[in-house]
Amino acid sequence: MATKDAVRILVVEDDAIFRDTVREILKDLGYKVRGARSLSKATKRLTRHHFDLVLSDLEIGDGTGFEVVQIARQTRPDAPIILMSANASDETTQAAMESGAARFLPKPFNLKELMASIEDCLSRAAQDTPNEDIKPGK
Repeated sequence: MATKDAVRILVVEDDAIFRDTVREILKDLGYKVRGARSLSKATKRLTRHHFDLVLSDLEIGDGTGFEVVQIARQTRPDAPIILMSANASDETTQAAMESGAARFLPKPFNLKELMASIEDCLSRAAQDTPNEDIKPGK
């Protein structure tokens, strides 16, 4: 797995205070973090930049976290996506997982829960990434 300072995270959240708080916390922990306040901004960021993980609210101004998952899958199919929502239910959790999200975090959550989810997702993604240095037959 890459070091934290090499890990790029996109935070998609229409609540500016929440988005900025999460961005600052993750930056303080050593991650490279960009934010997006809408589906259109997230789409631009996902098509122009490489992200190792996407953290998105389910309800964003001009779209949904499910749409963020679809776009992220087109641009970076192996990047884990964590969806979050204040309107958590068993149905929402199931829909999030069925959409292709690696995790669902009900809001409010604490820093420990957020970090455990991020670290687990990044660890699993690293295990699923083939080592390009290993060549068959060599």
